[in-house]
Parts: sequence; structure tokens; C-alpha cells
Amino acid sequence: MNRLINLAGDVQVGIFAEPIDEVNYRDFALSTPFGKRAGWLQRHFGFNQFQFLGALSEPVVFGCAMADIKYVGTAFVYCYEPSSRRFAEYSFRQPLARGLRFDQRPETGTSVFDAGGNRIAMTASTLPRHRRLLVQLRSGLAIDATFSEAAPSIQPMCICTPAGATGWVYARKTAGHAVSGTLRWEGRTFDLAAIGARGHHDWSAGYMRRHTFWNWGCLAGRTADGRIVGMNVSCGVNETSFTENCFWIDGGLHKLDTVAFEYDRRDLMRPWRLSSSDGRLQLSFRPEGRHSENINAWIVASNFNQLVGRYDGWLQTAAGERIVITQMLGYAERHYAKW
Repeated sequence: MNRLINLAGDVQVGIFAEPIDEVNYRDFALSTPFGKRAGWLQRHFGFNQFQFLGALSEPVVFGCAMADIKYVGTAFVYCYEPSSRRFAEYSFRQPLARGLRFDQRPETGTSVFDAGGNRIAMTASTLPRHRRLLVQLRSGLAIDATFSEAAPSIQPMCICTPAGATGWVYARKTAGHAVSGTLRWEGRTFDLAAIGARGHHDWSAGYMRRHTFWNWGCLAGRTADGRIVGMNVSCGVNETSFTENCFWIDGGLHKLDTVAFEYDRRDLMRPWRLSSSDGRLQLSFRPEGRHSENINAWIVASNFNQLVGRYDGWLQTAAGERIVITQMLGYAERHYAKW
């Protein structure tokens, strides 16, 4: 089994050609910045984990996430209808992450949030290679969606970077999946395969910085000539020595250098600009809808904004091929966390 922590208790860092089977964080020899072994409370409460699945299409967009930050467990689901700009969002919090269960197997594991009559489950499988999202909320919202990584075959971005003095973050990301299944929302049922939904997945965990801030951007869809595109870029996390920035064309992974995000922090609904230092990404993003959450609970805090909107511009491969992006749906994010 390919495990992230080796027998000496050290973490492997870098970009991996093959996914990690188990993020065995309990085997990590966590120390303080002064070289002393961290106590049980530091090892337990310092480890955070979250997972996101979302799908984009002209008839409907959705996003769903759950996070275990030990002091509190959170989950959210939102749906957005681009034609009407209708947006519905549902957020849940549980003290000490009660009702939330994560395992540490990104390729085959299951994550579940189950509280107050609301249930969210995310499962992974290698045969066939896919993710499945099941959502059943008291409001009546129901999602049964499968995100295929096999057709076309998507090479995941698997990365582990140092964080702070002694921590690290492992992330496994993909974008551009074919999505099948159904979404039932306010009396209507959407056939996700029939409407051409394309997905994004993020599995992240680690001993992250106590105060963390990032921007993130993602898109998924088809170009005018029918090619399948996905993108994942960020700034502020996963960029110490290596970056997670990349895009996919028909499942093939294309690496990017660092990416800068320009936006009005006083009004996040104004247009954004994204550009990469290697000159291979130039995009504008125009927000249409927003999911936001604010928690300020002394020990933990979060100022979270995830926007849905449209990207225009281009991506360029290392060989010089330019991929034109026109009004493609995607996400952008601004997030401060204390955990």
C-alpha cells in the first residue's frame, strides 16, 4: 500500500505520479517548532480534513463539501440555476464534529455527515474509478451523482507540500469529469448526464497552518470544438516548493506555475482576473452567485466565500497550444480559516 508517512515517521512531499492510498497521519512524528514531540492534543486537534464535489452545467450547478476541523464539523450543499440566477444554500455545523466521519483513504474511502435528518455521503472506488455523492436533506433536496475518472481517463493532481514550521498538506484534485445521476430540487429532477454536467473533486488533509488563507479557481466544461477542459488553481496554500496549479484537456494533466488572483476584496461579486507567472493562463471571472459562511468561535474561525460564475480567456499547453475559454462555468473562492 502506498502510504504518505514512511516508517521513520516522516512525510513524503512533492507531486506524485500515482495517488496515495492512505494518508496515515497518526504515524507522523509531529513536533513543535522547537523540535519537541507534539503532545496527543496537538496531534489530534491539529489535523484537519475536507472534501468537495461539485458539478457545472447550464441548467444547474451544485457544490457540496464537508470538513472535519475537530472542534467543529461542517457541511454545506448549494444549488444554482444560471438561467434565473436562483440560488439555494444549506449549511450545517456540529460541535466536536459529531455525526461526521472521515477515513484517510482518498482512493477507496467514505466520508459521511449525518445529523438532524440530513445525510451526505461521499465514496470512492477504483473499479471503476469514480466518486459518488449521495445527498438527502430535510428540505427535500436530493442528489445521487457519480463522477467518472475513467471516461476520459483523468490523471489526478496529487501533491503534498510543507505547511508552517512542521506541518504539511496532502491534496488530490481532478476536474472535467463526466457526471451522471440525478438532482431533485424544489419539485424538478435534473438528469446530470443528459444535461452534460462536468465535475470537480478535492480531497485535502493535513497539519495545516493555524491561520490559513487562500484563493482558488476551477472550471469544467467543453470548448467550442468539443474538447473537455478542467482547471484547478490556487494561491496561498499548496505552493511551498510545489504548486497544485494545473488544467486538464480530455483528461490529460498540464502543469502551471504560480497563479495570481486580482479582485475587489470589498465586493467579491465584481469581476476577477487570474494570471500565471509562466504566461500560460490568462482568465477573467465574472461571478453570478455566492455561497458564504462565517464562523468566529474563538478557537476556530472561518470567513468563506465560494462564487459561481463564468470564465473567459485562455489556457496554454507547454507545447504552445492555446485553449480558448468562452463563458465557461466555474468556481472561485476566497477563504480565511483559523483551525
